[in-house]
Parts: sequence; structure tokens; C-alpha cells
Amino acid sequence: MKQFVIYLLGLIFWLAAPAASAQKQVADSLYAAEKFQQAAAEYEKLLKEADNAELYYNLGNAYYRLHDIGHAILNYEKASNREPGDADIRFNLTLARSKTIDKIESTEDFFLFYWIRSMINIFNADQWGKMAIASFVGLLACVLLYFFGRRMLVRKLGFGIGVAFLVCVLLFNEFAYIQRCQYLDNTHAIVMQTSKVRSTPSNGGTELFQLHEGTKVKILDNTMRDWLQVRLSDGKTGWIPLKNIEII
Repeated sequence: MKQFVIYLLGLIFWLAAPAASAQKQVADSLYAAEKFQQAAAEYEKLLKEADNAELYYNLGNAYYRLHDIGHAILNYEKASNREPGDADIRFNLTLARSKTIDKIESTEDFFLFYWIRSMINIFNADQWGKMAIASFVGLLACVLLYFFGRRMLVRKLGFGIGVAFLVCVLLFNEFAYIQRCQYLDNTHAIVMQTSKVRSTPSNGGTELFQLHEGTKVKILDNTMRDWLQVRLSDGKTGWIPLKNIEII
């Protein structure tokens, strides 16, 4: 019975793959024909069935061509979370951000932290995980070389390289964990329309400042029914209507 279920699931996936591929071709054709609204709708349908960086990237492109900067940035951010090392995604995200009204300087990044984060974002969690496994295999080989090597030079070499592999195993696993947490993170959002940020979660609260379409915020408090407390990269905080933002 178990084998039958596995076979049935495999058959379903095998039959579904060509359909998804055909639907993506339709969406890509609509985009190429500059029918961006229809293309976006097709990409949205595909994303209901699959979580895919390329689809989010294509959807972001469609929204960008529609001058819908908020949705373009939202989907570029989702694509970047899945493939942080993709240069095209990073370039288009930076380009879309340049179109936003709010130019907020970050006060949180020390240059060393920025450099470390940039290095971690070269690969996604799966890629770092594979590198960790490869390093572990190298470590095992060096352990064997150290214990069974006949020459002292070979044993010293095995020990030294083994230590380097051990460091790589620890670092790559940590990087994979950080990337996984980034992928699962739901504490950031994009402002989808001009919004007044208030001192309290009510329309009667003091207006602190305004945010415009495409601005990225960090969610601090989501316990209120229709409001979210958010923080900007420059440290400013306030409450914004839930309906005016979308979580990445």
C-alpha cells in the first residue's frame, strides 16, 4: 500500500510538471508581448502552486513595468529571500527602490556587519548546506590521513587542512541557518500606499510622519487587530494601518 501511494504521488507530480511549464510559457509570452497585467495574473496563479524565486522575480518585473512599485519591490524581496546571491534580482530590487519617495538612511549597519551579511547572502541556505556537507567529507578524509598517514609531514598536513575543514563546516552550517531564518522571517513588510504613521494604534493618535509606496519596514508588534507597530531602518517607530502594508 505504501509503495502504491508513493507511485501515485510520483505520477501526480510527473503529470503536473508539464502543465506548470506550459502555464509559465504562457505567462512569459504575455510578458514578452508587453501584456504585463495578464502576465502578472498568470505568475500569481503559478505562485499559488509553487514557491519559486524565478516566478517572484518575473512577477516583480511585470509589476515594475506596470509602474506598481510597491508590488514590484514586494516580489523582488521575496525572490531575494529565496535566492540572495542572484545578481539580477539584487539589481532590479535596487532599481525599484530608487523609484521610491522615502529615502531612509540606515543607522543600524556597522560596515563590518554589512560586509558579513553581504558574504552570507552570496548563497542560499541549500547551497551553504551542500558546502557544509562537502567540507565534512573533506574533514573525514583529513582525519583518516592524520591517523593512518605514514609520514609525519602527511599527518601534519592532514591535521592542518582538517582544522580548516572543521572551521568551514561550522561556518557554512551557521550561514545556512541564518539564510533559513531569513527565508522564514515574516517580520518585514512593504508599504503599499501612502500611510500616516501614528503614535498610537488609532486614527486619533498623533501623526508622526508619512510613509510612501515601496518603503520597507520591520514589524515590532502585531497584537492589535488593525494596526502594526513598525520600525524604519533609521530607528523611527510608529503605528501603521494593517491594510496599508503587505508582509514579505
